[in-house]
Amino acid sequence: MNHLPIAIIGGDLRFVRLCQLLIDKGHNVYVYGISHPDIPNQATICSSLEDVKKCKYIIAPIPFSKDNNTLFTPLSNVSISIEQFFLVANNSFVLLGALNNNLKLLFKKHNIQYKDLMDMDEAAILNAIPTAEGAIQYAMQNSEITLHDSQCLVLGFGRCGKILAHKLYGLGANVSVEARSSKDLAFISTYGYTPIPLKDLKNHLDKYHFIFNTIPAIVLDTEAIKKMSKDTVYIELASAPGGIDPCATKTLGINYIPAPSLPGKVAPKSAAKIIYHCFSLILHDMGEFL
Repeated sequence: MNHLPIAIIGGDLRFVRLCQLLIDKGHNVYVYGISHPDIPNQATICSSLEDVKKCKYIIAPIPFSKDNNTLFTPLSNVSISIEQFFLVANNSFVLLGALNNNLKLLFKKHNIQYKDLMDMDEAAILNAIPTAEGAIQYAMQNSEITLHDSQCLVLGFGRCGKILAHKLYGLGANVSVEARSSKDLAFISTYGYTPIPLKDLKNHLDKYHFIFNTIPAIVLDTEAIKKMSKDTVYIELASAPGGIDPCATKTLGINYIPAPSLPGKVAPKSAAKIIYHCFSLILHDMGEFL
């Protein structure tokens, strides 16, 4: 087995758990931008970003950045600018997640090799499981009714939407799923859910107890929000800009629940295993092995 020098920079609790996984496999792990009591003693805690230059591989946060200026470091008071990061990562391969188009252009400009986990089908499919379970947890915590026999709407029938609809259906919810394509609508019907074409969506919004959005684009405008029941719990699973205007939901009295990065919040150990698995696949393609 290769004992690789791997840096973990920033990130949430799943990266703490990932650190333990890598240590258990005998790798030399360098940590910067994370402060947590569960970081294993065998890891090297870096005093500066310069200390990770020696690492052939860098695992950066998911999302990589929330403000397009600094890395996502929720477990540390350290601020790491993206430009600082580029200076130390120019000879490394970077594994990260959720890059927007502007950041992708910056990585290309700096000639830094990287892989976005969110571009991997394996990662997206596996992460949909803790996302769906977390969404159900949030729904139960923010309502006085059971999901069983409730009216649920899932916006979008991608990887996350499919798994979420399946789990809601298994709990006995009455599941409707919105989709654009006639192919998706046909699949939705065969699974026993109620298909809702996008063009007809506004005609159905008044009956749902829960609405789960998986589409990273505005689906529900102000007119649509006005049609929703005041008892509706709206759970936002998609990345920015999300499917609805949060300010409009507040003004119109809709219970809006932001639920970003659920794998790291509700199942960090499972999420760490997913990152590890995908990292293994990437290294295997590069001729190295974890």
